[in-house]
Amino acid sequence: MIIYTERFQLKTLTAKDATEEYLSWFSNSKEVGKYIAYAKTNADINKLRQYIKEREDREDVIFLGIFTNSGQHIGNIKYEPIDFTNKSATMGILIGNKDWRGKGVATEVIKNSSKYLKENFEIKYIDLGVNKENISAVSVYKKMKFLVIKKTDSDLMMRLTIG
Repeated sequence: MIIYTERFQLKTLTAKDATEEYLSWFSNSKEVGKYIAYAKTNADINKLRQYIKEREDREDVIFLGIFTNSGQHIGNIKYEPIDFTNKSATMGILIGNKDWRGKGVATEVIKNSSKYLKENFEIKYIDLGVNKENISAVSVYKKMKFLVIKKTDSDLMMRLTIG
């Protein structure tokens, strides 16, 4: 599967996309380690490939690499699980390449992938969890019209209704 946006191609992630650079996103960034659960697992390249493989054939998962139009892998967006009965999907996003953070990648990618989910699977809601301290992410989600539906001591659960 490929979803084209203005600046990116969102492609189904495969084990061959698990490169040392991709792995370095988890170990070389305090910010990623702080906010991405997978970063706390002491992953190695084989564990990363296994993580991707475990999701490849699942119907309730869409796991996409975010690639620039020149082919550089800069991050991922994942919908897991997709609940076809309740027309919802739980999203996670990582802009792993520091040079692309703060440049509207998340907005562009979420907008285009949510449109794909609506058109192809009739998904109406996208849910996500975000650490309250991840101010930049919370700000982006609020600008995109995600609403807070639940709060815990450390996290916000947010929902976007796809229009």
